[in-house]
Amino acid sequence: MFIERMSSWTKGTWFHGVKFVQDTKNKGKIAFGIMAALLLVSGTAAGGYVYQSNVNTLYHISLDGKEIGSIENPDAVRKWLGDRLAAEKKKYPDLALGFNKEISITEKQHYNGKGTRQEDVLNKLASAVQVEANAAQLVVDGQVIAYARDQKTINQTLTSLKASYNEKKATQNLTAGAGNVSPEQAKQMESDLSEVSIKENIQIREGKILPEQVLKEPQLMNRMKKGVTIVSKHETVETLAIPYRVNVKPDPTKYRGDDKTIVQGKNGSKQVVYELVKENGKLVQKNAVHQKILQQPVTKVMIRGTKVKPSRGDGQFRMPSAGILSSPFGKRWGRIHAGIDLATPIGTPVYTSDHGRVTFVGIKRGYGKCMIVDHGNGYQSLYGHLDGFVAKKGDIVAKGEVIAKSGNTGRSTGPHLHFEIHKDGEPINPMLFLR
Repeated sequence: MFIERMSSWTKGTWFHGVKFVQDTKNKGKIAFGIMAALLLVSGTAAGGYVYQSNVNTLYHISLDGKEIGSIENPDAVRKWLGDRLAAEKKKYPDLALGFNKEISITEKQHYNGKGTRQEDVLNKLASAVQVEANAAQLVVDGQVIAYARDQKTINQTLTSLKASYNEKKATQNLTAGAGNVSPEQAKQMESDLSEVSIKENIQIREGKILPEQVLKEPQLMNRMKKGVTIVSKHETVETLAIPYRVNVKPDPTKYRGDDKTIVQGKNGSKQVVYELVKENGKLVQKNAVHQKILQQPVTKVMIRGTKVKPSRGDGQFRMPSAGILSSPFGKRWGRIHAGIDLATPIGTPVYTSDHGRVTFVGIKRGYGKCMIVDHGNGYQSLYGHLDGFVAKKGDIVAKGEVIAKSGNTGRSTGPHLHFEIHKDGEPINPMLFLR
């Protein structure tokens, strides 16, 4: 209000002084007008002095166009910003750094202006302003999975990742320096890498992020291994067997299981070229591209019996093996000899004496290796001192079928077959039944 009033008085004095000079044309009145003009000038000067003495300069600090305060000396703000940026630059010398806000300092003149406390402005800066890095974003199927220093770093790491899944030897030198790879090798490696691709949609964009979130190459590689699928394709040649076919000719005169091979089968062979498709080194597809027959297989021809073996004996027993009767049934050495002994070389075939089912295969005290056949009609036959077994427990065996090999096991005085026939659990003289 004071400045407004001083300006009105000065203006009126000037107007009346000029008018007085115009109306009076004598020297005395001119002198008076000059005096009035001098009074006007002195009044204006006084008013200007009063105004200027109350004008001060303030510096308005704004973040993204929004003012956070005004201070008399901007050097403190400039120093705070410089120190903050320098500290981050020291930690991340390879990154291009800046601030996340647009910071402006505007100088303005004020009449009796009062600024914000410098400490309050700096606190607001500290809470709102962060240092951020200009970085390259790796975008996988629309999702940002990593930040790197620049696009070149991402491309180089992707190339290294692809090369690590390329199974061709030429790619082993891919990460070597350019001076270590000949132009021919480089061309070959480029051709090899054409068989390795990325399954996802990859984009590289510019972005801003906190410096500590910018990954270096080893960290970037680990992040890519988790977020990127590398598809590799290569061909491999395998030599495989072609299984032979079996041509079976039935023979109703032979028992089931009594098979005879006429022509021995033989596998053929072939070479097959496969395309192997892997994702991150794991096989997901194996496609046959083409094949070449190396050797045709030979069909196996065999005769197979269809006659059903009876599990019940007919009571007509046959000799269990070829040999000489060396010890009959009856008393021997003061006790009962419950069967007969047939002296025969070790390994002589032993035949089942009548139809039946094998109920025991193993070792019995005194008998050594032993086999028992139940004939299903109250009769059982026992074969002792055996060298080995042909039939096994549970088998149905026909009269005259080879079931074992004679031997010299157990309590034996020499190679022979000990043979017994039991009726309802009691041993009887086999010679009464043998034909």
